[in-house]
Amino acid sequence: MTTTDLRWDPFDRALHTEPYAVWKRLRDESPVYYNPEHDFYALSRFDDVMTASLDTETFSSQHGIILDTITEEPLAAPQPMIMMDPPDHTYLRKMVNRTFFRSRIAQLEDHVRKLCRGYLDRHVGTNGFDYVEDFAAKLPVMVISSLLGFPDEDHDNLREWSDAQLHRDEGSTELSAEGMEASAQLYGYYQQQIELRRRDSTEDIVSDLMNSDLIAPHVDPRRLNDGELLMFIAMINVAGNETVARLLGWAALTLARNPEQRALLVREPDLIGGAIEELLRYDAPSPVQGRFTLRDATYHDTVIPAGSKVTLLTGSAGRDERQYDRADEFDVTRTGIRHLGFGHGSHFCLGAALARLEARVALEETLKRFPEWDVDEADVKYVHTSSVRGPASVPVAL
Repeated sequence: MTTTDLRWDPFDRALHTEPYAVWKRLRDESPVYYNPEHDFYALSRFDDVMTASLDTETFSSQHGIILDTITEEPLAAPQPMIMMDPPDHTYLRKMVNRTFFRSRIAQLEDHVRKLCRGYLDRHVGTNGFDYVEDFAAKLPVMVISSLLGFPDEDHDNLREWSDAQLHRDEGSTELSAEGMEASAQLYGYYQQQIELRRRDSTEDIVSDLMNSDLIAPHVDPRRLNDGELLMFIAMINVAGNETVARLLGWAALTLARNPEQRALLVREPDLIGGAIEELLRYDAPSPVQGRFTLRDATYHDTVIPAGSKVTLLTGSAGRDERQYDRADEFDVTRTGIRHLGFGHGSHFCLGAALARLEARVALEETLKRFPEWDVDEADVKYVHTSSVRGPASVPVAL
């Protein structure tokens, strides 16, 4: 450490609102940072985060990927694919890619646009609404739950349970009693859906996964068991809901802070796709990736010992001046953006194409109806987790 007063703590609520000044100091003064209170290391520069993301032989996901749940021993099976290392992760990833993403995502645009119109039209002619609570948090639940074949009437419960499962009370790194109850309700619901499809197969992702073969070398092809299916559903449902909601929340807040950039998108909507990439760079909704070192790793002449908890700060990497000109400026005309907002390497976000589609269509439909809005920063509320960052509430005045 080069500076004794430098401190980054993912459980510090003040840093959920504004981490960038601390992240800049980490990059400049302590690119291999150690937090003694929570016993973890942090890599914050773009090149370091990218390199570590590719090095699954050193930086393991099999011990957990959220700082407060990383364990010294590998997690017991079954676990979500995101908490697995190659080669097991590779076989499952190939199976998922075969089953639905390439064939289904491209067909979703009309459905997503219809959902956006339904949510947004009701606010036309009003004085304002909460962009997250009334729209951004609802849209991804509807999209993901529809893909999974979950009934519409269950969507609000699924969103509330997902949010509660990630929330941490102030001053605590542990899941609250309410969060544990929400987790139990979610997994009970997933199990119920699996049982229904075991009896009657349907046209959705759950049935696709259930009826697909897992192919790996030197073993006979087999179908996923209930535990493995449960982990897949949990990963797709929670990850797809939470991160897209935060991305759209950032869109509302960042465009209010940069009205000239918003006006440019209104005039030139073809820029919206690129603006989504700039948002992912500028304010990553998933800015912290947890890993566990299986062997010593040396960065900047500092050894991260084997058996260490490590956070890969993808959010900090997006503001690294070593990678980007004007890194702290939000510029929707920026081109050739290479960001780590979806991770990198074998764990590149499975739902990246879907998230991009939802965000693009949501922003297109928003700007058609509401070319201008204002946000009182004092009214903005943020989620409080150690892994996901973004607004939970953005009241917009029209």
